Amino acid sequence: MIVLRRWRALRLPLDRRFWASVALVSACLVLPQCRASSASRPSNSLPGPGHTANAPGAAESSSGSESAIARSVHVALGVPRDADASDDYYLDERVFVLSYNARKRVPNWVAWRLDASQLGSQRRKNDFRPDPLLPAAFYHVSDRDYRRSGYDRGHLCPSADRSESPADNSRTFLFTNIEPQLHELNAGPWEQLEEYVRRRVRRGQISYLVAGGVISEPYATIGNGVAVPVGSFKIIAFLDDGQTANDVSIATEVLAVMMPNQPGVGQHAWTEYLTSVDAIEQASGYDFLNAVSVPVQRIIEARTARP
Repeated sequence: MIVLRRWRALRLPLDRRFWASVALVSACLVLPQCRASSASRPSNSLPGPGHTANAPGAAESSSGSESAIARSVHVALGVPRDADASDDYYLDERVFVLSYNARKRVPNWVAWRLDASQLGSQRRKNDFRPDPLLPAAFYHVSDRDYRRSGYDRGHLCPSADRSESPADNSRTFLFTNIEPQLHELNAGPWEQLEEYVRRRVRRGQISYLVAGGVISEPYATIGNGVAVPVGSFKIIAFLDDGQTANDVSIATEVLAVMMPNQPGVGQHAWTEYLTSVDAIEQASGYDFLNAVSVPVQRIIEARTARP
């Protein structure tokens, strides 16, 4: 549930430039002129608002309308939505679902459910590649966009979260699941948080996750117009074995983190970047957990939970 209010910088070890960028993004959510197109921004002739991929015979993944995605177990707590559906291109990759931004050439968000059955011994496939589900009208991001850019190919749904089979692991290397991250973020607190979630899942808990980037306007790019986020966010709802999305209550533990994609981020533990779901909604413009009852949302989204 988005509650628009004046942005207040949280007491986190973040560079002031990061919070300045986040404040600008938040302002742009309510100031339409901030969303004006830049002449230097890459452009495409793209399908219309809220379109979804429909690529016949495109590998093993499936695609459909937002309503089809909403039926996915990965978004049982709600499909994240913002005020402008024209930059949301929905894809169902079976092992996760996502909204892709064709103009920025990165995912808006990726969502997935994680339980112990999805954690196995499959080694990383490392087969980074364009997503065949994207239509031909879209630019298809590839390795050359990241080459010598100074940024890692940062996973949103982690490779290790899909280690039960080679096919599932391989899907996490589609560039629709990747955003530019500094190495010290990708291999530092971001990875530490991923490992923390998997430890809890191995002990029998179930998690619902959504991750994405905070992108300021005007944004930096690498390669052929791939937007670089000023920060990366993740929301994790933990449920006990046997519970379902219908069991989310004010007692449900929901962790929210927002990490700067800036030098120095690796000097801090992931727990130092804990924040609230409300703060991530304010920065990203997306409404999360919208399938949860409004009274419960108000409570679990406003607090900064700690593990």
